[in-house]
Amino acid sequence: MSYMMESLHQDPSAMAGGPHYAAAPASAPSFRIKRPGARPLSFEGSELAMAMSFTPGVPYWYEINLYRTTDGRFVAAVKQFFASKDENDHAKAWEFDALDQALEKLAHYDAGQDVKLTLDPSDTSMGAAELAACAMELRARVMAARRHYETLIGEFFYDLEKR
Repeated sequence: MSYMMESLHQDPSAMAGGPHYAAAPASAPSFRIKRPGARPLSFEGSELAMAMSFTPGVPYWYEINLYRTTDGRFVAAVKQFFASKDENDHAKAWEFDALDQALEKLAHYDAGQDVKLTLDPSDTSMGAAELAACAMELRARVMAARRHYETLIGEFFYDLEKR
């Protein structure tokens, strides 16, 4: 899996103990993140960091974004993209008062929740062995999604700590 990491607007006066970022400029760009089951998260600010796990041939990938708003808050976003046009890309985003809160949210995001159940619950023709096989396959996909995300978030934090 290959990763792309960008970091923007780091405060040159950052001190040891973690990343410190300058406030977003007053004429910052506007962002609007569409969220399933919730209102879009709209804000003005700057993107502080981004990491993406895109790999050709893999059916999906994640993008992690960290923003600072013009009012000094932090936005963390996890976006999932699909190679298939039959799948819908989606994003989850949260706003926090402190950088540590945003980083904790990203660290504890459970990508297993993004795995779709492919079993038709109304299909009563499956026997116990077939259901067990479906459960094992679902468990393997959940574990793979978690590993995929954990590897990306590890790279994201590693790159943040290097600065």
